[in-house]
Amino acid sequence: MRKFATALSIAILSICTGTMRADGIGLTVTGVLTLYSPGQQLLQPSGTNYLNSAFGAVPPGYGNSNTDGTAVIGSGIEFGVSDGSDLLTVDYTGTTVTVTDTCLNSGCGKTPFTLAAYNPDITGYTIVSDTLPGNTVMGYGDSGYFPGNDGAITFLGASGFTGGSLVLDYTSIAASETPSLELSPFSRLALADPPAAVPEPSTFGLLGTGLLGMAGLVRSRFRA
Repeated sequence: MRKFATALSIAILSICTGTMRADGIGLTVTGVLTLYSPGQQLLQPSGTNYLNSAFGAVPPGYGNSNTDGTAVIGSGIEFGVSDGSDLLTVDYTGTTVTVTDTCLNSGCGKTPFTLAAYNPDITGYTIVSDTLPGNTVMGYGDSGYFPGNDGAITFLGASGFTGGSLVLDYTSIAASETPSLELSPFSRLALADPPAAVPEPSTFGLLGTGLLGMAGLVRSRFRA
């Protein structure tokens, strides 16, 4: 069961002026994936990003199959990664993104992971549908991985997991525009208590110190 703190009226950035993109096709998204063992220990050295194809976990045929963890939003599936038990994919369209965890064998769902994605022109995500386990933590904000706000998911593992998916709408702005921003209330957001069992990475790849325990990231699950 999800454990939430008291629902808060949280201010988020909303676009007041400036031209909205018709869609996000053509944007370059940077992704980061951190894996944990069932004992909540990091499986890789600090700095390893498993969405980087150089580390051998990215199957052929995805947008990041020959990149350092970036993909251009287009007609194909932007990100794919597999540990042999799960196939995790991230599929952007012009306005939505679908994260899917597909089971490949009985070891599926036993490895916790944190997934984060960033583009400076993507300004927020809203959940459309969600079949991931209830202990999954997600949010949008400053995780420390990137030089700005990103969308992030931490899956803590689940016994008997048979796969699941998360569908979100996302908003984006034209890179050539400089909109003015103001804070608007978003009262349906609730803060989840952080999962104490999962350690915070000491360092990780691009810029940050990790997702868990990061005060700048709003940990939340919210539904339309």
